[in-house]
Amino acid sequence: MTVLTRGPEELPAALVERGRRRPVARIQDGWRIDDEWWRDPINRRYYRVMLDDGSLRTLYHNLADDRWYEQSY
Repeated sequence: MTVLTRGPEELPAALVERGRRRPVARIQDGWRIDDEWWRDPINRRYYRVMLDDGSLRTLYHNLADDRWYEQSY
């Protein structure tokens, strides 16, 4: 999965999965986690997004390695 971003804040604008572009229709929520500074620091920006087909995804940008991931529950 690749996340395409927009603007200086690098907000998620679309996902690319298996060669198919899936636009983000709306960002429902966003939050940041900075934790475990004493061991292996976690620095992530999370976004709950609605795609253009109405499906919901939770994505996060790992600031330590500058990569995007999908949160699985």
